[in-house]
Amino acid sequence: MANLNDSIQSLQEKLPLLLKRFAQLEKENQQLKISLSHQKEAAHLLEKQLKEGQAQWAAASLVNKSNMDKAEKDKLIQKIDQYIKEIDASIKNLNP
Repeated sequence: MANLNDSIQSLQEKLPLLLKRFAQLEKENQQLKISLSHQKEAAHLLEKQLKEGQAQWAAASLVNKSNMDKAEKDKLIQKIDQYIKEIDASIKNLNP
């Protein structure tokens, strides 16, 4: 019987510590969720800005190179497409 009382007393001593730790972990979890949300918003904003910049750059390049022949234009377009694919892959890696 004494062993049972000792076990109950031990549990009663450990319960407040467990509840305190649980509250700390919940608070940390909320902070991490907020931080993750801010980082996702920042990543989306950067992605949007990057795509706008890509479009402007591509348009400016084509305007400046309008006297190129068809082969040069095709090569430039392929190069731009490759850059866009690489940038998109990098953005995907930033957004888990």
